[in-house]
Amino acid sequence: MPLVIGGGVVGIVLIGLLVFLGIRAFSGGDDTPESQPTSGKSEGGDPSTSPSTSGGTGELGNATGQAKSVTDKLQGMGFGCSDLFNTGQGAHRGCFKLDGNSRSSEVIFQFKSDGTIIAARVATDDEDNNNNAQVAFGQALQAIGNDTFGGDSVTKIQDAVKTGQRSTEVGTNWGSFQLSNDGSGLQVSGHKNGEESLDLPDQTFDTTVAQMTTALKAKSYVCTSSCRKDVGKYGSQRVFVLGSRNQQINMVEFSASADSGSATKGAMTSAMNDAFGVLKGGNAAALKAYIQAHSDGKQYAAYVGGWKVEIDGGSTGDYGSQRVTIDHESFYA
Repeated sequence: MPLVIGGGVVGIVLIGLLVFLGIRAFSGGDDTPESQPTSGKSEGGDPSTSPSTSGGTGELGNATGQAKSVTDKLQGMGFGCSDLFNTGQGAHRGCFKLDGNSRSSEVIFQFKSDGTIIAARVATDDEDNNNNAQVAFGQALQAIGNDTFGGDSVTKIQDAVKTGQRSTEVGTNWGSFQLSNDGSGLQVSGHKNGEESLDLPDQTFDTTVAQMTTALKAKSYVCTSSCRKDVGKYGSQRVFVLGSRNQQINMVEFSASADSGSATKGAMTSAMNDAFGVLKGGNAAALKAYIQAHSDGKQYAAYVGGWKVEIDGGSTGDYGSQRVTIDHESFYA
């Protein structure tokens, strides 16, 4: 972040100290996906409007009014909430709930400094049972919608789902929503009349796709669409990265599978260390610390260091698998 005020050297030292303390503060989680300190890139300017760290470990940034009420309700339902950014201008908050490898729910919303919600997305997915996805969708929609959009708006969206609409626009007094239903999941997104959603910070690592591929090949990975190394007779560890026009990386996925839990965990640790040994910039140290602190086999989803991080995995008999995804946030409402 460029510093344009006096005392630049002191500012850099203080920022470095804060990042160090933030990383040291990471600790293990519980059954609920856990919120973590979040930050995004900015290009300088007024610090009250620049995406910034939302608070200490496990804390959310400031929220009042609608935003606080919705957050409290969702946390009471088992969602873990965290901020992508939280500034004097407004905030972008995500509340996530993972229930097994096939079920997930998320409520993403943006709000002004007074807590007024101006944009939202509600999404649920259940690969095994669309009826369950609809039930979870209705619960999440009511948690954010009854106080924010109004009961009439919630009813109109629910009616569109009940009548089997696959993709449709739902107009309400609060604003216009786009609903989609692909058979295993539902999503609705919209913004308040007269308001525009907040811009998201650009988020990339300094490392390019080519640099990552070259480094992993030197560690005996075989790289095609992803970089892969065999583990035992049937398992593997894999690193997959994407970048805008194949340049700076803006998505990383580590995965591992093996015929035992200990072998899977060892392969996952190896893949992660190999990738983080190459990744530069983009709050890589904070991301690695978060992942290491949440390597207990449970599921987590949170914004960390300006990124969305998802951790999942499971085992069937003697077979185990783990996956971690670090991705830039995309939000359309």
